[in-house]
Amino acid sequence: MSEENHLLALCAGDTPRIRFIYQQYAGQIRRWVEDNNGSAADAQDLFQDGLIAIYDRYCSKDIELSNSFGALLFGVCKRKWFDRLKEKNRETIVRKIEEERYTDDNDPSMESEAAFQELQKQETLTQTFALLSAQCQQLLTLLGQGVVGDQIAEQLGIANANAVYQSKHRCMSRWKELFTQNLKV
Repeated sequence: MSEENHLLALCAGDTPRIRFIYQQYAGQIRRWVEDNNGSAADAQDLFQDGLIAIYDRYCSKDIELSNSFGALLFGVCKRKWFDRLKEKNRETIVRKIEEERYTDDNDPSMESEAAFQELQKQETLTQTFALLSAQCQQLLTLLGQGVVGDQIAEQLGIANANAVYQSKHRCMSRWKELFTQNLKV
């Protein structure tokens, strides 16, 4: 299959040809992620997110590729991975600052306030999860349990594993939106 047909296969949801894309590029992405402080699971998620990003960008509009599909996929995955590493680094720095703040400050009212805020955050997550559609709840629960995309597709009557991960992306976006709205209230 030529590289120009990869995008057409992705946009059409052509499962056999999408599997070929996986065979051709997933190993390369996995090796690169593992060489850059990631795991095989990170690489799998990153690969899915990369394909979804390409799908969202190129399939909904009539845009032609200026590079090869492989170069585009690798570039998207690389950018997304560096964004994740930056975010992880920010979280580590914030966590360290917060730990130092609470270990230096022995005021029990501060600890109880932080615990109360964390409890509120968890309650908001639970409440907003309940606002998602039943299929989104099932899909996210199954993914959280480590069930693979093909099995989820079969269980929930979704076309294929690629569609499962596209649905995951939409469900997570909706959940984040609901959480942000309810957190401000």
